[in-house]
Amino acid sequence: MEAESSTVPRASPGDDLVPKVWRNDVKGLRKELISFRFISLDKPTLEARCLIKVSEVSDLASKESKILIQCVTIPEQWVTIGSGLSPIDCYVELFLMEMLPNEKSKCTITCKDHLQISFVLELLQVETPVLHFTKSPKENLCLAKKYKENGVKMFPKYPLFAHAYFNRAAKCLLSCEPLEALDPEREGADTISEMQALLETLYLNISACLIKEQRFDDVLQILKFVDRKENPSEKAIYRLALAQFHVEQYPEAIKTLKRIDYAASKECAALYQRIKTSWQQDQSKYNNMVKKMFG
Repeated sequence: MEAESSTVPRASPGDDLVPKVWRNDVKGLRKELISFRFISLDKPTLEARCLIKVSEVSDLASKESKILIQCVTIPEQWVTIGSGLSPIDCYVELFLMEMLPNEKSKCTITCKDHLQISFVLELLQVETPVLHFTKSPKENLCLAKKYKENGVKMFPKYPLFAHAYFNRAAKCLLSCEPLEALDPEREGADTISEMQALLETLYLNISACLIKEQRFDDVLQILKFVDRKENPSEKAIYRLALAQFHVEQYPEAIKTLKRIDYAASKECAALYQRIKTSWQQDQSKYNNMVKKMFG
């Protein structure tokens, strides 16, 4: 008896590549697939240039977004991943990094004030960037400087996003580590010294973000290089001492401040007094506890 033939419909090559729904609950992001036709696996990464089309924007209100506002006059626009200067644009980039070319999806951003911004996003084309580890130190330095400037611009209003940019910038430089082992004749002595100086500046910038987030133990880790510096800056000393103060390392904080003329700085002098007062109160509490136990 002949076996009965059956025809099973074959799935399209892209059916399993793009989920119907993608979400990031921590950031309040949701992407729902509208249509997709597979043409390539070139998923956008940092520094990728993406040709996109944005439509049906709703409830943007007073939120900043160059990408969503620009779509009114420029239906199709090029976006470079890692260039957003507002939270909304940074989130648009995150959506793009979860998309494939020829994908069209409805994207929703739920803000902390419960405002829901929605729009339709189409990824038309992707230009893949050169990977970090294949870039020259000079190229990584240029990219790090760009990320650092983006972080500086975002820090006053959006410190968490600035923190992400400073981290990216530091990673660019750390991909060339150890910096002191780079060949001055090949890379240029000025390039190497600029990379080292920028890395220290980035550590300081990251420490400022961590202080805002009250992550003082992490501040101590990121500012370890200050102990190795012969002439650390006042800013570095202040932030290190402030972190030591908040984790109740009072003797260490006093010692840190004494590495500079702290009395000449209003901020450092005020911090010195706060540390002394808290240290005295801490010692007083300890002495009273001992008296109660053994007195």
